[in-house]
Formats: sequence, structure tokens, C-alpha cells
Amino acid sequence: MSDKSNNHGIEKLLREIDNTLKWQSSNLHKKVADLLYPRLESLLWLEKRLAIKGQLPPLSGWPAAPDFLLRLHTWVCKHKPQVVVETGSGVTTLVIADALRQNGSGKLISLEHLQEYADKTNETLKDEALTAWVELRVGVLVPWYGEHLNPADAEKSSRWYSLDLEGIEQINLLIVDGPPGATCLYARYPALPAFFEWLAPTAEIWMDDANRQEEKDISEAWAERYGFELELIPLEKGMSRLWRAGGVTPAAPSATVDTSERSLGLDFSIGR
Repeated sequence: MSDKSNNHGIEKLLREIDNTLKWQSSNLHKKVADLLYPRLESLLWLEKRLAIKGQLPPLSGWPAAPDFLLRLHTWVCKHKPQVVVETGSGVTTLVIADALRQNGSGKLISLEHLQEYADKTNETLKDEALTAWVELRVGVLVPWYGEHLNPADAEKSSRWYSLDLEGIEQINLLIVDGPPGATCLYARYPALPAFFEWLAPTAEIWMDDANRQEEKDISEAWAERYGFELELIPLEKGMSRLWRAGGVTPAAPSATVDTSERSLGLDFSIGR
């Protein structure tokens, strides 16, 4: 092969590589733009709605995404719930508390199993003078013996928050964002069995991270077993929304109501 032919082949290969890189760069740019633009748009609208003096905690990694937080703040401001319960504290706590303060009424009860995260949340609430709107209840995860999707012979046994239900009734909004998925299979399933009897007739249940299959399975099981309507909303991390058609309270799966520790699926013998 002559040098001229060889050079021509190299030039052709370089052009092909250049065109491929340009296409990949353009495609990557589009993917990044498709991801970042909605996130930035939601974040800008959220910050516009918030009345906090400082800045939001970092939203990368585990925290709820801006589109979920914006939807949450908007819903609370519009529907003015008097009792909101969330599992897992953090930036959602700040956003809900801010909305309640803007409404001038309501209470958020936040369940947290890690003191470290509770302390961070409390510090943020104090900085923003929002502590009056939040009751942060901290307690370790304990064995859960109630209804669950986690198999009885699973490698990780079912665990749930050491529930203190004092003063919790007529819940208007239940936000399920904990415990961590690594706790056990279907870790968030106990949320509805635990709080069902305390839900207001028009209550809504929101599940964050509903892009994950476990959260979808949990939401579908809740809808089927407890007679709720279900909507899967395509947010950044996904969200499921459950509500009662017509605000009618469906019957619980069990006909008897027992508020003892065992009936709630809890064992408070640990740590006593």
C-alpha cells in the first residue's frame, strides 16, 4: 500500500472518529439538558415560593428532588392540611414547615430513626424559626410483626419506626420517604398499615422514589389491599400518590381495631 493510500485511509478514519465524537457530544448534551433543565426550573420556582432566609440543603444524592419538593410545597399551601406526617426527616421537613407557616396553621410530625439526621434537621429548623411547626420524633427501628411484603424468611427481617402515636389523628397528608431501602425488602410498606386508622377521609399518601420497583410494588399493594386510587407521577425520582375515591373511608383489611403494641407490628422490648 502506498503512503498516499495509507494517509487517505487514516484521514477517513479520523473524520469518522470526529463525526462520531460530535454526535456523541451532541447526544450527551441533549441528555444532560433534558435532565438539568426541569431540575433547575423546579428549583427556581421552589426557591421563589419558600420564605426561608437561608439556602436549601444540598439536594444531590439521597434527598428529595426539586420537582417533588415543589409539588409538596404547592400542595400544602393550597390544601392547608392540619396534620402532616412524614417518615424520614430532612429537606422535606423544612419545605413542609415553611408551607405550614405561610398558611398560619397546621402541624408536621416527622419520624426519624437516626439522631444525627434529626440533629441536622433541628438545626435547620431553628435557623429558620420553624421549630414551632414541627414535632420531630426520634427512635430506633424496631422489629415489625405486622402486615408486610417482606418474606418471613428474608435475609433481613422487617423493621419499622418505634412509633409514638400520641396526638396523631386525622392525618391529611402522609409522606413516605423512609426508612432506607437497605433496611429490608419493601422497607416502606408498613407506613400504611401503621397509620391507616389515623388517616382523615380525604387523606393523601405520597411515596417518594417511585421510579424504583419496590416502591411501585408497595404502592400497588396498598391500592389493592386498602381500596385506594393510585397515580404514578413521572417526576425525577418518581412519585406515587394514593387517595380515596370520593373521600370515602374504606374498611381496613382487618375488621378488628387493636391499638396494642403487638397489633401495630411493634416490639418495644428492645432497649428497655
